[in-house]
Amino acid sequence: MEELRSTDILDKEIQNDARKKAQADLEQGKKKAGEILGKVQERLDAAKIQKEKFYGEKFAKIQKDSDASLPLEKERFLVSFIGSSIDQAIGAYLKSLSSSQRIQLVAKLLDGKESLCAGKKFAAKIYGFEKKEAQEAVEKKLGSKLISCETIQNEQMPDGIVLDSEDRSVKIRLTIDEIIGAAKDKHYQEMCAALFGGRL
Repeated sequence: MEELRSTDILDKEIQNDARKKAQADLEQGKKKAGEILGKVQERLDAAKIQKEKFYGEKFAKIQKDSDASLPLEKERFLVSFIGSSIDQAIGAYLKSLSSSQRIQLVAKLLDGKESLCAGKKFAAKIYGFEKKEAQEAVEKKLGSKLISCETIQNEQMPDGIVLDSEDRSVKIRLTIDEIIGAAKDKHYQEMCAALFGGRL
């Protein structure tokens, strides 16, 4: 009987020791887990800060580049707008002229090209104009140097006259596009002032 009691006591002591040990191990495990989680959180926080810095710098660079490009884009738009406005204004003016006046304008492009025409004969191709009027206008400038004249139907070509020398060494374009280009070259500032009244 006494032996059984001492065995029960011994069992209880063993169980108590095991419980205490398990409890200590559990506490130790919780502590280690807490330390590990703490380190993981530290790493996450550090990674977050690093990423925020990285993307913050990226965003700042994009913002800077964007801010730098805006004046350039604005300038490009303004140049394009002014150019198209001038083209439209010249185009509207030319459309308001009679066919005869438009022919006289393109024929006037021959002025100053005497040295280019010297000693050569030319064939004329007429685009968008009535042949008789266009031929007479060119003959006034070239005289007997004009050896032939034909009308060409080509919607891709601007209204005008193209002169090809007989020996194919010289080609002279007397077109509405040439008039627009020449007007812009010589009178761009004046046209800007007239169209926009100095507001640009």
